[in-house]
Amino acid sequence: MNCRQGGARRSALTGILVRAALALVATLTLTQVSQAQLSAGVSGLTGKNAEGYLSPLPTALSSTLNTSIFQTGDVPKEGLNIKFGVQLMSAQFDDADRTYTAVYGPGDADEAIVPTVIGDTEAVLRPGEAGTQHYFSGGFDIDDFSIAVPQLTIGNLLGTRITARWIAVKLGDESEDLGDLELLGLGAQHSITQYIPDLPVDLAVGGFYQTFNLGDHLLETKALHLDVTGSKHFGLLQPYVGVGYDSFEMDLVYELTDGIETVDEISVDFEKETNLHGTVGLLANLPVVKAHIEFNLAAANTVALGLSFGN
Repeated sequence: MNCRQGGARRSALTGILVRAALALVATLTLTQVSQAQLSAGVSGLTGKNAEGYLSPLPTALSSTLNTSIFQTGDVPKEGLNIKFGVQLMSAQFDDADRTYTAVYGPGDADEAIVPTVIGDTEAVLRPGEAGTQHYFSGGFDIDDFSIAVPQLTIGNLLGTRITARWIAVKLGDESEDLGDLELLGLGAQHSITQYIPDLPVDLAVGGFYQTFNLGDHLLETKALHLDVTGSKHFGLLQPYVGVGYDSFEMDLVYELTDGIETVDEISVDFEKETNLHGTVGLLANLPVVKAHIEFNLAAANTVALGLSFGN
């Protein structure tokens, strides 16, 4: 296989994955990509370099998906509350995320520092044995990762409320089918204050589980967020603080070809990420409308905004 073609195919695959993840941003759109382009994109990747090139994505997805879930510790013991809105989350990348160490040559004995998917757009060319050339495609020069998701919260029963997120997008039509993009999240928050009524703040414990999948097992992720949220009312304003734990897993499965036929199926299992998660935010309880802003210290520093309607 021509090395330059392999580099171009790497770029095609990562372009698909990045655009697919960013399909969750506000408009939920993605440039249509044919199945042929997808096959070409994945066929030139090796497991080690695929993991290195896409390595910033688990951190970004963990930070954004596990953010802006709970904005208050005030969970009434009973009564009907329904709230629906949109959560917008944005994570900043570190400079260290812009490059990775690629391997090439016989036995992967040679190494090169090259751009990741968020790195510089300029490709890197390295000479190999017997006059061969090894081409490593550039990144997309991305400074941050942002997503927006609809969120529904319903309560209350015995001091418990349920929170859910869901998006399902068909990417392409029958002739240009990349597959489905789906995000599903479900969790709950339970009042601690009901057991200790003399607490100076409202306190609740919560848990939330999410999956984010692309295509037919091409990209699969699992995210878990656990936290304790405390808040206090000051008129219409309600500052809140959260202390929690994040867990995130991401897997990539694709077919490796020799340019003519499939020779192997490659599975890249990214190392499971676990992180402490701290949140500081402010919720405005306006009539009918709720708005909040929060700052998070997790796998990556994250800023979140939210606008909801309900009570």
